[in-house]
Amino acid sequence: MPALEAFSHVSLTVTDPERSAEFYNRVLGTETVFSAGADTGRLVVVARPGVTIALRDHPEGTGESFDPVHVGLDHLAFQVSSQAELESWHRSLEAQGVTCSTIEASPFGLHLNLKDPDKIAIELFVSQPS
Repeated sequence: MPALEAFSHVSLTVTDPERSAEFYNRVLGTETVFSAGADTGRLVVVARPGVTIALRDHPEGTGESFDPVHVGLDHLAFQVSSQAELESWHRSLEAQGVTCSTIEASPFGLHLNLKDPDKIAIELFVSQPS
């Protein structure tokens, strides 16, 4: 089997790429690295080390909010280094007024959940030994 080196990027369909970019930049610490508009829709790319997210709309889009029960993306999950780092994220989100869950345990580790402006589910996750 040929090798895969890393996850490259994710591209999300959103209702307003600029609004979504502002959210990701403010909440997750990314920066806008590319922006273009065209007949095929607007595209804004945000990034920080290890994370690249393309945010685009489509002229034929319906404007509906994200729904994880439809075929396709269920949620985005970002690995954090420790429980202390996850707790720091929780404090940061609350200080910014971002609606999020409490830190919750699962059989795989600890996670913190929030949603972007289009209701796309985002998970911040730290693995914990069982």
